[in-house]
Amino acid sequence: MLKSFICTVVWGLGLILHPFHMSVCDIEHNAENKSLEIAQRIFIDDLEVGLKKFHNLESVETYKPKDPQKLDSLISAYILSKLSIVVDNKEMILNYLGSEIEGEARWCYIEVEGVEAVKSVEVTNLILLESFDDQENIVHVKANDKLKSYRLNRDEKHTTFNW
Repeated sequence: MLKSFICTVVWGLGLILHPFHMSVCDIEHNAENKSLEIAQRIFIDDLEVGLKKFHNLESVETYKPKDPQKLDSLISAYILSKLSIVVDNKEMILNYLGSEIEGEARWCYIEVEGVEAVKSVEVTNLILLESFDDQENIVHVKANDKLKSYRLNRDEKHTTFNW
């Protein structure tokens, strides 16, 4: 009975601490700099699973890496293969800038240069879809002083925002 109770409590705490698999992608058009500023937030433990699977590695330290540049290289290759942005029917070149930890998540920063105006943004976000059946990727796009959002998942991998 006590063992069952302890298992139930531990399992319940796991759900409270990290009950689902979700990332958040914030994209903002900076008209002054003529760029898209992108911040992709991924839970550290989920990112570790995705990186290991993608790079076929036995282990990856995503919280306090011994070699932060190597970790950013792994993250960059992963994100650039999983995230695609098309602005006004033109595929954008994403430049990975780096990452930092905030709480239980890692923010990964990406920039797209040469974006003068935005009428439509198509986002494909496949991050962690290969790792978790219940993965959801929330996308927020701010352009022309309007914020639009959408939830992507295994069934809907991309969406288009129009202004």
